[in-house]
Amino acid sequence: MQLNTLKPAEGSRKVSNRVGRGIGSGLGKTCGRGVKGAGARKSAHKRPGFEGGQMPLKIRLPKFGFWSPKADVTAEVTLNDLNRIEGDVVDMNALLAARLISKKVKYVKVVLSRVPNFTKKITLKGLGCTKGAKAAIEAVGGTVEIAQYTTDAAARRELSNKKSAAKQKTRLDNLAAVGKVKPAKKTAEQKAAKKAARG
Repeated sequence: MQLNTLKPAEGSRKVSNRVGRGIGSGLGKTCGRGVKGAGARKSAHKRPGFEGGQMPLKIRLPKFGFWSPKADVTAEVTLNDLNRIEGDVVDMNALLAARLISKKVKYVKVVLSRVPNFTKKITLKGLGCTKGAKAAIEAVGGTVEIAQYTTDAAARRELSNKKSAAKQKTRLDNLAAVGKVKPAKKTAEQKAAKKAARG
């Protein structure tokens, strides 16, 4: 072995093309970059999805739906699943012990099953509940204590509706008192002065 015979393993290093070595090489003059334009410059950094100035695909396609940040920490439990819980009180800890929800879940709503088969008398605490599931639980003698976050959300929604209604009423009252006011027409002198100011 000699120093002048040492070389890297086959395929471990890719040989780069040496551009700008004459027209006969195929990569001379423009060096494979074409003629002028953004791609021919030294720092032609184009953002992902750039299509040369035309409307990119990500903007041409319509937008739909939304992403809810609460979706990953929210779960639904059917009414029939509550039959698997031991004890009379159903809360987050009971659902976690019965492996109906995971540890990351913070919000739970009990929904009515397609074929209701619930006959257990329970007390639902700290959970959301649909109208159908609440009626089914109360029909067998159970009680439902709605979660605090559900009542808070309902209160916020009601307050928002009241504020919107008050704004709308104020707007209509002002319109009824003053009427629809049109902007005053400009006189010939004002038009001439504006034209002169423009030059």
